[in-house]
Amino acid sequence: MELRNLRHFVAVADTLNFRVAGERLFLTQSAITRSIAVLERNLGVQLFVRDRRGVTLTNDGAQLLERARRILSSADEFSYAARTLTATSKRHLRIGLYGNGLAELTHRVLREFCDRFPDTTLQIRDADFANGIEPLLNGEYDVAFLRAPVDLPVLHTVRLFSEPMNLLVHESHRLASAPNADIREIFDEPWVTLPPSIPSAWGASWLAVDQRHGETPQIGAVARTEVEFGAAVAYRKLSGIVPASVPRLRPHPGVAAVPALGAPLSHVAVAYPAVGYRPDAAAVAEVALSVTSRTLHLVPDAEPA
Repeated sequence: MELRNLRHFVAVADTLNFRVAGERLFLTQSAITRSIAVLERNLGVQLFVRDRRGVTLTNDGAQLLERARRILSSADEFSYAARTLTATSKRHLRIGLYGNGLAELTHRVLREFCDRFPDTTLQIRDADFANGIEPLLNGEYDVAFLRAPVDLPVLHTVRLFSEPMNLLVHESHRLASAPNADIREIFDEPWVTLPPSIPSAWGASWLAVDQRHGETPQIGAVARTEVEFGAAVAYRKLSGIVPASVPRLRPHPGVAAVPALGAPLSHVAVAYPAVGYRPDAAAVAEVALSVTSRTLHLVPDAEPA
């Protein structure tokens, strides 16, 4: 059982509506439904009854609700206490890198931050997409390098630049040697995508939902990391789209990268919680903006935000 499952349980109990709960948490209704199913399976009890009249708590659900609230409150207090201890002793800043972060500028931004703030020790975490943005909200990360669209009220997002997308196809694919290809050419193939726990806007962008005009994408695999994404393309012969910097910086054997025509841009950003954030987090965004303004030419085909 994970804390995020409890948060989802409380949100549904408060709204008695899976869709509204998902909107509050910036998740899809199906992601909330799966999370509640996992929690019920782990606990061995049914928490909700869903019928034509709506959603109601079961007796077991009602009895567990207040305990869930107390657990979440205690977890939040514990997280706050830990952050306070860190702030009053040795200063550490935890940065989550989603995918390849800021592409070719990731190292430059981190190095310049260390030079400017030598008293702050950076702890770099490789983000698992299956956790979505929950680590930013529960205090596991202080700041993150990630890809928009993430215009969520719970996050303060500083956009840095945009870069084009590439099609990823297996090496024997008919498009593997093409100079470029329209993403519509692989709409009828199964795609690799990210877990449903990511913000719904991320998921829609990763599957080019707006470009499909109502056509339902075929999901062949869900990848938690860039390595899993490349492996699904190489060994399961699936397809998908990724930022153009991914195959440049982390090429995968057996995978061909083809410039994607008609794909949404990948927007690169620094994000941290909208409230209760550490000043160091805002300083990271300031450094990133400064580095980007001077060195964006190092990211091929990038455009300023």
